Amino acid sequence: MEATENRVVIASSSQIKRRKIRRIIRKRRRRNEKPVIAPPSLPTDVIEEIFLRLPVKVLIRLRSLSKQWRGTLESLSFAERHLKIAKQSHVKVMVIGEEDHLKGTRGYIPHPDTNVGFRTFCPESGSLLSFTLINFPQGFGDWMYISGNCNGLFCIHSPKYQSIYVVNPATRWLRKLSPARFQILMHKFNTTIEDWMKIINSLFHLAFVKTAADYKLVWLYNSDKYNVDASCPNKGVTKCEIFDFKANTWRYLACTPSYRIFPTQKPAYANGSVYWLTEPHEGRTEVVDFDIHTETFRLLPKIIPAIAGSDPRHIDMCDLDNHLCMSKREHVTKIQEIWRLKPSEDTWEKIFSIDLLSCPSPRTEIRDRFEWSHKDLVEPSSPVAVCKNKKILLSHSRSRGLVKYDLLTKSLDFFYRDHLARRKVTYFQSLISHI
Repeated sequence: MEATENRVVIASSSQIKRRKIRRIIRKRRRRNEKPVIAPPSLPTDVIEEIFLRLPVKVLIRLRSLSKQWRGTLESLSFAERHLKIAKQSHVKVMVIGEEDHLKGTRGYIPHPDTNVGFRTFCPESGSLLSFTLINFPQGFGDWMYISGNCNGLFCIHSPKYQSIYVVNPATRWLRKLSPARFQILMHKFNTTIEDWMKIINSLFHLAFVKTAADYKLVWLYNSDKYNVDASCPNKGVTKCEIFDFKANTWRYLACTPSYRIFPTQKPAYANGSVYWLTEPHEGRTEVVDFDIHTETFRLLPKIIPAIAGSDPRHIDMCDLDNHLCMSKREHVTKIQEIWRLKPSEDTWEKIFSIDLLSCPSPRTEIRDRFEWSHKDLVEPSSPVAVCKNKKILLSHSRSRGLVKYDLLTKSLDFFYRDHLARRKVTYFQSLISHI
């Protein structure tokens, strides 16, 4: 019994000695170690400056890491600053269109066209920067119309199904809107395919714009028997509806232009105004200017004589760097000249001259494949973006892609080809937008 107790005492004393040795070793190590001081957090303004230079997809992920970061990234002031910096960076080209890789194959069965792809390219290198596939609740039925870019937002709508969506490809956010009043009125008629083809183009080109306080959808169209509305305050030649996002409803404007709008020309949005071409009146084509802030219409007082006296089919109107640009192609020489509007003076300046028939022989195959050299082709190509290397991207209503035209060498090269579907093309700057 005593031996057992002695063994226990001896064992306990050895453990105590080991603990003392460990303590001494720890103290010596601590003396040799340098003190570590936690770095202070970055100031809020420095963090925000870092965020301003990050792409949208990265910012979306950062929102979920901190409540403070989320509040900063979702604020209106941050979105405006991010947009300003984005506009100073490189221009990006976005190609939007139906995504149906089985189209054209044997046994193909049409689907409701609910998948839309958004491809972003670098104009200089032609490389694909990003691809976003968005599935819409309701399809478009091969009748898809796309507005111009508005702070990274697009309006996509279908006259066949009356579906109207506002979508932000960067955040994959979308919102379905109620149909315009003329859409409701038109579908009350038992219209045939022939009737649809006669009225479709004059009704379904809308403008998506940004005001100081909100966004607006502006729909100017020719008045006819299919959109007669007793509640409309205007009984004139044209009608205009504006969608109010806060009230979530459409409203009429009382005063609209007394000139019919040319049916196939899309409106152009630049420098706070929306522009439409008119049908020829007494041998002259006019340009309608709509101020989005005052919601008033006017005719541009000074039109280039070569454009004013031309058939609207020979004219193209677009937005380049937030400036209204108009161009005309000569029917014989196929030379296309492009002018830019100076809004402060209502004057025009020539900025480009494109000669497709003088392209070097290796490029004639590209030119012919895009149907831009056909003798019966009168529609000019539409400038999409201007690259820094003196090249300009062009699209055409009859083509299925983009080409790059070198202004110095007068040569053409493919930029993007689509063999599956005719896609809508526009360019935009990457940013965050909210409605």
